[in-house]
Amino acid sequence: MKRKGYKYRIYPNNAQKELINKTFGSTRKINNLLLNEKEAIYELFKDYPELLKSHKYLTPAYYKTVYPYLKEVDSQALTSAWLNLQNAFKNFFTGSNKYPRYKSKKNFRKTYTTHTINNNIRWEGNGIKMSKLGIVKLRKHRELPENSIIKAAIISKSATNKYYVSLRIEYEEEIININNDFKKALGLDFSLNGFYVDTEGKKANYPMYYMNSLKKLAKEQRKLSRKVRGSKNYYKQKLKVAIVHEKISFQRNDFLHKLSRKLANSYDIISIETLDLIEMMKNKYFSKKISDISYNKFVSYLSYKCEDEGKILHKVDKYYASSKICSLCGLKKKTLPLSQRTYSCECGNVINRDHNAAINIATQGMISYLSSITEDGTASIA
Repeated sequence: MKRKGYKYRIYPNNAQKELINKTFGSTRKINNLLLNEKEAIYELFKDYPELLKSHKYLTPAYYKTVYPYLKEVDSQALTSAWLNLQNAFKNFFTGSNKYPRYKSKKNFRKTYTTHTINNNIRWEGNGIKMSKLGIVKLRKHRELPENSIIKAAIISKSATNKYYVSLRIEYEEEIININNDFKKALGLDFSLNGFYVDTEGKKANYPMYYMNSLKKLAKEQRKLSRKVRGSKNYYKQKLKVAIVHEKISFQRNDFLHKLSRKLANSYDIISIETLDLIEMMKNKYFSKKISDISYNKFVSYLSYKCEDEGKILHKVDKYYASSKICSLCGLKKKTLPLSQRTYSCECGNVINRDHNAAINIATQGMISYLSSITEDGTASIA
């Protein structure tokens, strides 16, 4: 079974909006109550590990008796909030996440999760039926895979007061054999100027949506700084700032989705760099550009699209010196300053530095693919 997520915009009526917002508040209440209880129990039993470990925490069912309004919302949402905090603590103790925080109602982005029980989340006409909410109008811009099962729904409200539902689904994956009948391979070298350069020397020409919106964003943020915090005008202006950010996000996602789809449809083997973006972000001159480009998001989009199409996405080791190696003769330079944008080799090869690196990355991908071909002619590379 394969798992996937599909996000749709929903248009709840006023009564549904009120219930959704009440559910946001109720799940926040459960999160904060359990977090407060965990901290209190830790202080009480911190010197008695066995008692601390065996303590049974209060459940949403108990809290409903203390706070009757919790009975008005989806019980699955309350249970999910309770389980999410339990998992957050597990992740904290394993070192994979930070210490859980109390949730504030001032947070502009709000979500809650509900799970499918007895087919209570399903399509109904032009909408989707969900527990407590009934049928909610929905913009169904794409279909779910055939015979898919909806396992859960995440209802969210953006900073610009738009409502969405993200469906977690499971479906039988179509078996696609990766064979050696490949004809087209491509290598991509990351570039701050144009997003990437490919093996043909072409650039993606990413429009730098965030960088180009900085003046407008700064103007709206200046207006916000002049408002009295907490006033109606303050929240009106805060919404305008959020709208600018949302537009940048929509433009970026649209570009990355279309670009990754085009590549996945056009090429059989795509090889890319493995970048340490966290380290690169430490450079104050490049951090804004790197953040704007959202390279990791692009890789994520490209990865699942290649998988769906039966194509291969190969990630070259981050220590592979693609820029220093001549793509014609294979000679490796000892040093190559970042300021040197043209690669010149003793063999007579003179080529753009990024174009040279892209060719080397594509070559590495093909070598890895060919070395993985089995006797039956199939292959699979990471």
